[in-house]
Amino acid sequence: MDEETFVPPTMRAVYHRPASTAITDLTSLSEPRVDSAMIFDTDHPTPKPSGNQYLIKVATAAFSHDELRLSRLLNPSKSIPQIPLHNFCGRVISTPTETHYIEGGPKFKLEDDVFGLISYTRDGAAADYVLATEDEIAIKPQNITAAEAATIPLPALTAWQALFTYSAKNGEGRSLRVLVTNARDSEVGTQLLQLLRAPSLFPQYRPWVCVTCSGAEDDGQDVDAVIDAKLPLAQDFDLARIFRTKGWEPVDLVVDCAGEQMFRLAHSPDVVRDGGVVLTAVDDTAALSHQDASSRAHGVFSRFIAVKPDGDALARIAELVEQNVVRGRVQSIVDLVDGTDVLAAGAAGAGGGRRGGIMVFRVNI
Repeated sequence: MDEETFVPPTMRAVYHRPASTAITDLTSLSEPRVDSAMIFDTDHPTPKPSGNQYLIKVATAAFSHDELRLSRLLNPSKSIPQIPLHNFCGRVISTPTETHYIEGGPKFKLEDDVFGLISYTRDGAAADYVLATEDEIAIKPQNITAAEAATIPLPALTAWQALFTYSAKNGEGRSLRVLVTNARDSEVGTQLLQLLRAPSLFPQYRPWVCVTCSGAEDDGQDVDAVIDAKLPLAQDFDLARIFRTKGWEPVDLVVDCAGEQMFRLAHSPDVVRDGGVVLTAVDDTAALSHQDASSRAHGVFSRFIAVKPDGDALARIAELVEQNVVRGRVQSIVDLVDGTDVLAAGAAGAGGGRRGGIMVFRVNI
């Protein structure tokens, strides 16, 4: 750590107070379980970096409506206070000690402005300081604000990995055909549409893109086909019939941002080709339970997108941001001190048709 950089021993932080599960006497068996709560603490211990971690002073941190719900489902509970909001933007305060004596030094330098996605197995960035490893961050694009930068990592990396990790060979040898459900109201869907229209990612051809959204009017996105599919879906909604009626060929890739019913309908051979890929960004339980015979019969790969931090991919995304190909969307900005009210209101768990909208916490700007 730079000897001239003062880092206070404590900091402001918002964290989850774990639910009470201890039974201390027989009468407590009949008492209701004490639920968890969000706490704002002005005297929370400042994290101490290990040999491979950067200490970053947080400027902004952000979350989408579904993020905290999914993070609680997909990661084991902790016995220590857990700081949420794993999308962030901030400034490097100290660099990893293990890089101090190697040629060239650390990849990121003191005072670098960075943005990134912290692993959900560790504390997030709803605090004055956060720890990050090299593979979790990239240099912040210069043409956007710290608030917008914090909205990009999770949805953009989810979209990136849908295209280049889970379906890397999809559409090989021909133009890729993609269906994105609930595209207008989903940040993942919005980011995916931007990536699909990036000339540097698809220099040889233009992918065919179909979206579902709440209203069949022009949604402002550069797409080839639009399906009116307001959520929640009507019981008689038939995605396969729409594809047959329109005479559309099945797609190579489906990225579902709507939920279980749409995810299930997307597995029809009229919608996705033999050997195609159907991914969901919002419903891990649907992906785990969907193992029907028809999907297995035509070799569809089906799963939840378990996004992982990826500094190299985020650096590529940052280049697209600076080319004005990719942008984030800020729904609202609140101060960190008001964060407990926002999270306690249930905004992070909003379901139904609205999966999008990124809320930003202003921390040190």
